[in-house]
Amino acid sequence: MTEKDNLNLKTIPVSKYMTKNVITATADQTIQSICILMHENNIGSVVIVRRVVDGLKPIGIITERDIIHQIGKVDLFTTQSSVRELMSGSGSRDLITISSDTSVSDAISTMHANNIRRLPIIDDNDKRMIGIITDKDIIKIILRISGITTSYYIPSTFNVAFEERQEENKK
Repeated sequence: MTEKDNLNLKTIPVSKYMTKNVITATADQTIQSICILMHENNIGSVVIVRRVVDGLKPIGIITERDIIHQIGKVDLFTTQSSVRELMSGSGSRDLITISSDTSVSDAISTMHANNIRRLPIIDDNDKRMIGIITDKDIIKIILRISGITTSYYIPSTFNVAFEERQEENKK
């Protein structure tokens, strides 16, 4: 039996493929500082956290899409505004998270049901954030299980980052 035969989206936990070193910010940071973080780290979202004694507790997420929607709906947009009003997890938009033992299949279902592309992963015991999984991570998993050569579908920089993440998760 090959490794591929043992891989099933219903049995693979998201912890196997999650990014552990999540880029975070606090709710009082400005939209401009969030945009700088996204640009410098070549990412499309930043998890907004509250610092607690034993780690980071996710309270929201801000995405490129959130920023674009805000710019498009107001006459005057200022990059010095706080991200507090824009982030998912504020007001009526609760932050959706999953636990590390959630299957990839269930993560896909959660993303689809909520029309989201990123899921912070929390520790079941103390609710601190331990990682994040994205739609791009899931596509990579599906391609790997399918035996499709990913270099044709995903830029090589993503392949390298994904492989590095898997090595880091083994530690």
